[in-house]
Amino acid sequence: MTLPALYISHGAPPLLEDDTWMTQLANWSSELPKPTGIVIVSAHWESAPITISATAANTPLIYDFGGFAPKFYKA
Repeated sequence: MTLPALYISHGAPPLLEDDTWMTQLANWSSELPKPTGIVIVSAHWESAPITISATAANTPLIYDFGGFAPKFYKA
């Protein structure tokens, strides 16, 4: 099966605590084949020049949102 191109917005951090949303997302994702690669594009990157980064250990997090519970700001 060819995996479709998908756009999935990350939403706000409290969505992680929405049981309905998390169940729907888990059910939907279990129906898709496992991808061989994933590309993530963020409009929130605040760096110049534009860079490509990776998920290496100790990569610093940049928080560009506010007003959420303190636990959402912890790595």
